[in-house]
Amino acid sequence: MYLQVLQQGQVDTTTQASNKAHLHFIDVLRETLQILRPLAPIKTTPVDTTKSEAEKDNDVAADLRNQFEYLEVDEPTEWTSRNLPKAKALASADTCELEATDEDISFAIFCLLKDMTDIRHYVRQTWAEYREHQIAFTIAALTMNTAMAIFRRLNEEFIAEFPDFDDHGAIIQFLYDGYCDPNTDEKTSVEFGAYTASTFKLSSKIFFCDHTYEVLREFVMASELPFYQQDQDSGLRLTSDEQVLFKCCSLFGLLAKQTDCALYNDQLIQGFRILKTNNSEETIHAWIVFALQLFIDTRRVVGDTELSRCLNEAQQLQEWMSAALQQSLKFGETNTVNDYYKINANALKGVRKQIDVALKKDFMQCVLNDYFGACDMIERATRYNWGLFFLFRNNPMVLGLITNHFLEELHEIGIGLCGDQASVITSIHLYNAAQQSGRVPKSVEWVDLEKVIEWQSPTWIFVGDRPENPGDCFRHYKMVMGISATVLSRDRNGKSTLRLKKTATTTTLPISQKKNRKLKLMSTYVDLMNEAPNQNNQPRGGRNGNVRWIRTRAATEPLVMIEMLVAKYLENETPSLVSGIQNKSSSTHLRVPPLSMISIFKDYLKSEEKIFRFDLLALNQRCVELLRKIQKVCVEQSPLDYPADKYGGDRHANSCFSHMMAGELGLERCQPTRFQEACLLVKDVIENVGDEEFEKSESRCFIKGDGTKVVTDSFSTPIEDVVMFYERAKTRAIILVDGPPGSEITIV
Repeated sequence: MYLQVLQQGQVDTTTQASNKAHLHFIDVLRETLQILRPLAPIKTTPVDTTKSEAEKDNDVAADLRNQFEYLEVDEPTEWTSRNLPKAKALASADTCELEATDEDISFAIFCLLKDMTDIRHYVRQTWAEYREHQIAFTIAALTMNTAMAIFRRLNEEFIAEFPDFDDHGAIIQFLYDGYCDPNTDEKTSVEFGAYTASTFKLSSKIFFCDHTYEVLREFVMASELPFYQQDQDSGLRLTSDEQVLFKCCSLFGLLAKQTDCALYNDQLIQGFRILKTNNSEETIHAWIVFALQLFIDTRRVVGDTELSRCLNEAQQLQEWMSAALQQSLKFGETNTVNDYYKINANALKGVRKQIDVALKKDFMQCVLNDYFGACDMIERATRYNWGLFFLFRNNPMVLGLITNHFLEELHEIGIGLCGDQASVITSIHLYNAAQQSGRVPKSVEWVDLEKVIEWQSPTWIFVGDRPENPGDCFRHYKMVMGISATVLSRDRNGKSTLRLKKTATTTTLPISQKKNRKLKLMSTYVDLMNEAPNQNNQPRGGRNGNVRWIRTRAATEPLVMIEMLVAKYLENETPSLVSGIQNKSSSTHLRVPPLSMISIFKDYLKSEEKIFRFDLLALNQRCVELLRKIQKVCVEQSPLDYPADKYGGDRHANSCFSHMMAGELGLERCQPTRFQEACLLVKDVIENVGDEEFEKSESRCFIKGDGTKVVTDSFSTPIEDVVMFYERAKTRAIILVDGPPGSEITIV
């Protein structure tokens, strides 16, 4: 009660003070009003608009009247979900769709064919670079295959807008029916429907790929599985180049029929499968026509001599990959660093067998034998045997796809082995410590390890910047091997918080709390094909021999791969676009022209040529052998500090280096640390084989010079491309003379 009264008194006092303040403000307003009143204008006498008493009574009555008395009164009800009134469908307004005019269709067709022709020319230039030894044939093959995937997307977008032109024949026919050429109206003119680029000019038949469409329509779609027979083409007067084309189309159709999935993501084989699967109307899409046209162009640009070179290079790579796996398996019989070889030996043998079957033997002849043998027509397989490695000798794209597939496999195996055994990363830290200590001059570089550091990035290998003194070398190596950073931290006075526990015989080092840091996939292309198997985006790792990666869509869909590579390129080149690219839910994405996409794709692959051909299996063996030699010196010459039962054997080779560096930092020892002997062994390896693997990787690219020679393609096509089969059948003889298409043709 006392408290309430006290509070009430406080309120009254506050209220009185507030009222006094308000009264003062009111007095000021009154004085101001008295001052301003004389300044107000004099009001004129208004017109008498007074109403009569009756009118006033009516107004009052209107004001008092209930304005809602004439409305119907509804009883209030509570609506539930059961008796809610049905929503009335909104009446849709009639919409009028504009019909595309001939000009609209002509422009759309021109844009489609222009984009595909520009890419076609780019692929031709890529193979011209290979012909001049400026690029690896595997990169040219991947570029060509990805170009076919881009053709498909462009064509599908076009068909979505103009479904009447799903068959390429309709596009060709429109050239004669309604095509509008802004350059000329005369359809009989040679210029009508032609395409003029900055460095070349194509007639309408070359621009529209008339002849290639005719090959697909008259031969490929003639039967379920056509096979070329030379005695049946007398009326067509085929050139030798066209005969090879028909034979290859026969094999493409067989591969499409015999393989359920894409053969190493071969887009041309997928196109043939589309032609022969659920295609009752026998539709031939434009992208399939241009895909086959790329195959035709490639043979012409590369030439017969260089086509044989593709096969020779592929078989040289096959011999190296097979020998590398064989040597690694042999070394694995004595390698007991961990259980990697015990777990993965069968998998390595399986990959080696696949390499030999795909590249050492003519697997296409095996497919022929299997197909005709199942049909009890094995003699026909002999009839269609057009020579050893016929398909590989005439189709460098499929040869490049197969070869690159196994290069990717070998790269993944090498990264997995080096990451699990940790011998390479230990050798890197040993090599760096030897350099930073001055026992190995910095001018003496272990090139192979320097390349691994570059491709992995120094921050990943060293957990930060490259260490520059022995103490940092030891601490960073321990963090790489799984020691917590807090154990290796320093206090405010700069002293290490590490406390080494000393026992009667030795001093124990901190025990790893986590898994050692693995090596990353060094190729961006291969890295995008894989992802960690766990769902928490944890670092890629796991127990020795476990699956470190699972395949992504980019491994089987070239379009996904090129989009991811382009996004990564834009992320690196234009940081301001990072948020837009990484935001998957964003509806706005930067549109990159198709030709620019394929150019970025090829440049990425070209920058990684040596990574694919770098022998990580051999490097791992060299590092294990080096650590074994150092371990032997430590155990034999300083047995008190390196007892054999704790530091002997392959499993403890990495521990010897760690214990050695601890001794260099001041850990009390009974005998020398043997770090000086280790540095001499490192220097000896550098002088003898320090750059061997990198030099071999360069030679396996088969590139002459520095690969920067500018190569151009004139986009020349033979004359027979403008002479259709139906025209040949009407004549007794056709004389073809080299020159511009259509200019030197004599029909008899």
